[in-house]
Formats: sequence, structure tokens, C-alpha cells
Amino acid sequence: MRLQSKLTLFSAVSKIVVVLLLIAVLPPLIHRVALVNTDKRLNEKKDSVLEIISNQGIGNFVAEGSEGAYGSYNLLKEEFISIEQIPEPIVVDTVENSLRKVENEIVEYRVLSLTFEVDGSYYLLEIGRSIDTIQESIETMQQYALYFLAAVILITVFIDLAFNKILLQPLIVIVRRLKKIGHPSTFTPKTINTTTSDFLYLNNAINDMMGQVQDAFQKEKEFIGNVSHELLTPISILQNRMENLLTDPEMPEHLLVKLVDNQKTLHRLKNIIQALLLISRIENEQYLKNEEVSLAALVNEVKDEIADRAEAKEVTLKIDLEDDWTLQQANYSLLFTMLFNVVSNAIKYNKPNGSITISGAPKGKSYELCITDTGVGIPQEHLPHIFNRFKRLQGPDNESHGLGLPIVQTVAHFHKVKLTVVSTVNVGTTFCFRFGKV
Repeated sequence: MRLQSKLTLFSAVSKIVVVLLLIAVLPPLIHRVALVNTDKRLNEKKDSVLEIISNQGIGNFVAEGSEGAYGSYNLLKEEFISIEQIPEPIVVDTVENSLRKVENEIVEYRVLSLTFEVDGSYYLLEIGRSIDTIQESIETMQQYALYFLAAVILITVFIDLAFNKILLQPLIVIVRRLKKIGHPSTFTPKTINTTTSDFLYLNNAINDMMGQVQDAFQKEKEFIGNVSHELLTPISILQNRMENLLTDPEMPEHLLVKLVDNQKTLHRLKNIIQALLLISRIENEQYLKNEEVSLAALVNEVKDEIADRAEAKEVTLKIDLEDDWTLQQANYSLLFTMLFNVVSNAIKYNKPNGSITISGAPKGKSYELCITDTGVGIPQEHLPHIFNRFKRLQGPDNESHGLGLPIVQTVAHFHKVKLTVVSTVNVGTTFCFRFGKV
């Protein structure tokens, strides 16, 4: 998971945890707030009633000197006010829940009770608000509180997502630059526009590291060039000397046989050095890819070049290509070497009167070229190692497979060609190359 997604997910989860805690705390909190507001409202009405009595007298509610009472309920019985004259003074000043019978219906109220004196007479004032009405207010408050919390969560998540994207933009730039590096030589150190010291440190560390890698590759190029030159020169000298000895008429026959064997050994050593040098130069991108290559023309040239060898081994070479495919940026000679090595191995390890088929067909936005032989095949346990240049695998004739296949893989990777191999012992082997987008 991407760092930006992790930060956003963590932020969202933490907010959800906070909301769950608030949801657990909200009901009792809102219930308490509703009761406090109700009590405050009841006290305000009490003050209003007492002010009216103070200004206009108790007669507006209860006739003075009588033992009557005053009661008033609103239409839905949500609130009531009652004033009742009492014979004896009782000190009452409370707010509590109480059941009242209203028109043959029992209703629970939050009731403020207060006794007061007017002209020597004592009265009991009660102001109530129904519990059902309070509960409706509580539920409404809870509902809107939840809506508000949900809105806050969504808004903050989007804000965090945008902020994280802005905050991590320098890291995204660094990652994109690293993904574009096809080879160390193509890397160019750049500064990064950010005020975050961690990202500045990371970018500088990558620049320094890539600088060291580029120096190491440059030294490797120089070393390979010098070593190959130093090795090939004495080998060429030895070959020339042996050729001169072979033309000497006085050379004994038994020594001529040994000289021919030595000549073969030097030739094999020279081929190994040249193969390793070729692989190294390809991996160091010392070859250009500036040619348009037609796969049909390439396959036909490989066939013409190797036809004599196939005929000598009594192997039939077939070509079955659907349409043609042109590579826009490629190196013709390297691709020729890649296909030539595969076909050469297919001839070398084929059966008498066997066949090799080079087939090709478009596959969506790509083109697949396969080379199938009817040879001895490759054991399954050897397939993962056939491209390893440092692991020697013996063929049926006890000869090493050499560096031909490592060169094939190196050229394929250089051209971003997907290479797959399928083989069955005593049935044959198929090498497939997928050109273009896979």
C-alpha cells in the first residue's frame, strides 16, 4: 500500500475511533444538556410569572382570599402552569420529574415547584414540561450531532488526502525519477523543491549514491575494455604463431595434431572473451538503438545465414509469420545475434530429420515470435539456470551450453522484450519473444 494511502487510512481510522467514543459519550451528555436547558427554561417562566404577580397582583390568576387554583395546559399537553393556594407555608423550591393526570391521561413532566407568599397568603407554583417533549428534543439533537460528525469526518478525510498528497509530492517526484532510470549513465542529479528536510536529505543521498554507481560503472567499462584488449592481443599473437608452425613443412605430424588442438582451445577462449565483452557492453548500454527493424526481414536473414548448417544436420527450417512487425528503436545486429543463437542451439541439439519452426503473430498491441524445435529438450530442473552465465550446463553430447543463451537474454532485456522458454525432454523446446507492449 502506498504511503499516502496509509497516512489517509490512519487518519480516517483515528477519526472514526474518536467519533465512536463521541457516540458513546453523546447520549448522556445531550440528555444532561437537554435537562439543563429545560430547567433553565422553567426558571425563566417562573421569573416571568412572579414578575406578573408582583406587578399586577395574584388576582390575575387566583382570586384573593379564596382557596381556588389556576391551571393552564397548552393544546398538546406539552407544558403547564398551575398556581394553588395552600393553607400552611411549606418551603418548596425543587425541579424534578413527576407524574400528572391530565384529562384521564397520565403524563410525566419535568416540574419546577415553588412556594411564595402574597399578602399573608401562601401559594404553590408549579411549571412543567413533558418528558416526551424533552426526549424528542434529545433525539433531534443526537441526530443532528451524528450528521455533523459524519460531515466533519468526510471533510477532514478529503482535507487530509489533499494535504498528504501535497506533503508527499516531493517523495512522488523522487520515486518517478528513480523509475525512469534505465541505466545508471542516464541519471542526472537534480535538486528538489521542498522545505521538508527529510525529503531534501533523501534526494541528496540518492544523488550521492547514483554518483558513486556511475563512477563504478565507468571504471567497469574501462576495466573491461582494457582487460579484453590485453587478453585478445596475446591470444591473436599465439594464433598467428601456431598458424605459422602449422605451415612449416618440417613440423612432425604428431606435433601438428597437438597444435591443431591448441588452436581450437585458443579459438574457444577468444569466443568466450568476446561473448563476455559483448554482454558487458550491452548491459552498459554501449550500443545504440536507432534503427527500424522488420522482424520478417530479420527472420529471413537468420534463415539464409544458417540454412547450410541446418541442411548439414538434416534439420528442416520453416517460417510461418502472420503479418510483419517493425521495431522503431532497435539494434539490428544485436537482434540478429539473439535469434541466430537460439536457432543455432535448436540445430545443434535437434534430432536427425528434425525440424525448427519460426512462427509469429500479433498479440493485441504486441507481436509474439516463437522458435520451436523437435530436439532433445531441456530438463525442468535446468530451465531456471539456462540464462546464468556462471553456471555450466552439459548437453547430451557433454558439451557446455556456453554463453549463447546469456547473450540472448541480455539482448532481449536491452530491447525490453519479454522472453519465455517452454521445454519437454525428448519432445522439444520453444523460445518465445514478445515485442512491444505486453
